[in-house]
Amino acid sequence: MIDRGIIIDKLTEALKPLPFINAFWLEGADANGTVDNYSDIDFWLDFNDDFEESAYEAVETALASISAIDYKYIMSHGHPKIRQRIYHLENTSQYLMIDFCWQFSSRPREEFIYVKDDSVEAVKVLFDKNNVIRYKPLSLLDYSQHNDKRLKEAKYRRAQHMRAEKYVRRGQYLEAYAYYNRYVLEPVIDLLRLIYTPANADYYLVHISQHIPIAEREQLEYFAQISSLEDIAVKIPLAGEWFDRLVEGLQL
Repeated sequence: MIDRGIIIDKLTEALKPLPFINAFWLEGADANGTVDNYSDIDFWLDFNDDFEESAYEAVETALASISAIDYKYIMSHGHPKIRQRIYHLENTSQYLMIDFCWQFSSRPREEFIYVKDDSVEAVKVLFDKNNVIRYKPLSLLDYSQHNDKRLKEAKYRRAQHMRAEKYVRRGQYLEAYAYYNRYVLEPVIDLLRLIYTPANADYYLVHISQHIPIAEREQLEYFAQISSLEDIAVKIPLAGEWFDRLVEGLQL
């Protein structure tokens, strides 16, 4: 079976000689050292603006030379200077999805300066011809305005626990479940992010098991596991107490 190493090596070999491709790198599990049998591959490529179609063709030709592309989905990316497609190749694990992003070389450089030694948004450079990939030291001041707003929103939601409680009293599980997640669970997640990954406070549950201590992870799992109105009723006040303790220990 074709493995990720073959895919990475073949793409690097095919793309590096092309003059309109400036840089090629990995994010995700390959960059932060957490690859397992279920990890996808997160590729990024920087290309000269006038060669958009050529950049797509180069990647897809290289992929097809490894094995037939049996799945392709063109994502609608929110950034005007980024394009994204998802692929899967025949004769590879069903979990080995290829998440490929292209960025125009005219994308503002300040948008993708990586924080040095950041384990959350790490990067593994495969080649870089024009100093595309750059790093900066971590400065929490860069995130203070954003994180202050996030904390203010979390505190607001903490004060609105009655929104979940009223649906428990009405006996409406679906509504109680939705409001429990929004007003009880999500504020706790935001606080954990502000404490342990302040440079990536908006990551929600993405890989959070790798980013917070085991004790906090187990506590969060307890509050996330609900199966009845009774569960919700019991956990609302306990989650509120945990939130308050986390706020006391938070330093922004």
